[in-house]
Amino acid sequence: MSQTSPPAGRPGGYNRSFGGLVGAMIVMVVAVVLIWLALGLFRDEAEFEPAPIDYDASMTALAENGAALAYPETLPEGWRVNNLAYDPADPSFSLALLTADERFVGVYHGREDLDELLERLVDDAVSEDGSVELTDGDGESGQWQVFGDEGGDTAYVRVGEQRRDPVVTIVYGSAPDEDLREVVGSLLTVG
Repeated sequence: MSQTSPPAGRPGGYNRSFGGLVGAMIVMVVAVVLIWLALGLFRDEAEFEPAPIDYDASMTALAENGAALAYPETLPEGWRVNNLAYDPADPSFSLALLTADERFVGVYHGREDLDELLERLVDDAVSEDGSVELTDGDGESGQWQVFGDEGGDTAYVRVGEQRRDPVVTIVYGSAPDEDLREVVGSLLTVG
């Protein structure tokens, strides 16, 4: 038995032309797409459900540790906490809530510049819609500035002082006005 070797100058026994390369690439792409589609048929859509946050325990722990914050004393029935954050270096507190009908309500309490906050939290084209006197959860009445945007978001803003420093409290979101006012009416300020 003898072995035949490829002709000199042509290693391997297949066509090494540009057309052959393109053909091989097309076959490879089709194979990858078919495998990707086949694997996708057996996959359910992934649903992300955030871990529940114990709101009462979190607020008690922050208040007992001297955190400077404004927060709703209680949450209305069916509402849930989507995110809660406290930065002691700043200090700033933020709370993201979802109402029973999945509308957003946010609370911010800290020292950031008001214009920057409104641009970041509400909209870069926010307009002032006057002010209103509201009573918070501590029983203190005060003027709250009202801001809105064309998309229907509203923000209630109170600028004050805490620990001899200027502080901004904002209740904002896409939830109906009565939900936002309910949160303002239950705000407790500690620290």
